Amino acid sequence: MSGKFPFVDVIVVNYNGKEVLDNFLASLSKIDYPKDKINSILVDNASSDGSVDFVKKAYPNVKIVANKKNLGYVGINSALRYCNGKYVYFANNDLILHKGCFKKFIDVLEKDSSIAMTTYVSVNYFDPKVISGGTWVSRSMYCGHYARDKNKKITEIPYMGGGFIRKSVIGKFGYLFDPDYFIYAEDLDLGLRIRMLGMKVVMVNGAINYHMHAFTTKKWEAQSKSVFLLERNLLMTFFRIFEIKTILPMLPYVALMRAASILRDLAKLKFGNAFARLKAIFWIILNFRLVLKKRREVQRLRKADDSYILKIFSEKYLLKKPFIV
Repeated sequence: MSGKFPFVDVIVVNYNGKEVLDNFLASLSKIDYPKDKINSILVDNASSDGSVDFVKKAYPNVKIVANKKNLGYVGINSALRYCNGKYVYFANNDLILHKGCFKKFIDVLEKDSSIAMTTYVSVNYFDPKVISGGTWVSRSMYCGHYARDKNKKITEIPYMGGGFIRKSVIGKFGYLFDPDYFIYAEDLDLGLRIRMLGMKVVMVNGAINYHMHAFTTKKWEAQSKSVFLLERNLLMTFFRIFEIKTILPMLPYVALMRAASILRDLAKLKFGNAFARLKAIFWIILNFRLVLKKRREVQRLRKADDSYILKIFSEKYLLKKPFIV
């Protein structure tokens, strides 16, 4: 990148992740970027494992925002009032940063004002052969990861759960993630809101982060709870993002794929997951006034037609085995 180094706010979210926090913060301390241009913030979601005390002692320069309860990944919003930089880098506690990634992220952002967010190639820390080269989303409102293509410098993708985002883009919404999502699909919702602005999310293929996949979520929830939150949030995003002219023709497909997922769960005797999907559908129905309120709030910011949003949708990965990172 050029000789200019914009000020960056780094936010890491933590819930009882003391054993992995040191990995993230140690890698952050080795980042090839001027230290006086980085403001590091830990958002702690009421951890009980001594995470806060550990960071205070080992990394005294890290500002701590202590939430009184576990707000999930959307608790990241708690730190935004302390961010004053041009860009915000946000991440979960289970990442290890490659030392050269910040410069690569910012170089792309500085050269193209239509890019709202840059994100990384995600390498599974426990199995480096498992690499996500990007994300996909289907018109069914199911989504996932696919393999890396090394031949592209950048890849336009629909979403990712962490990376660099322009502070000005966050300011348009007043939050990074919708505070009601807690966890799951909050990143897809962000990516599609960015598309609504006529902007893009891109993966920088030379920038790598190592991911201890699902370290936090494995600690606090059963699989059925994950299914409920994912299904609820995907459906909420569907109804709040798209125009009516898009929702009506897509809705039968969205419903059909939910029915297929429920039948698959029943066939595999995963009754808890099937019930969780049904529970998510009924939650949307019973709370549709809230969904409409969220829809009105975000639709006021629309700059791009749904045709632009749907350019990043694809059906080619839907029936393939999901790529886990």
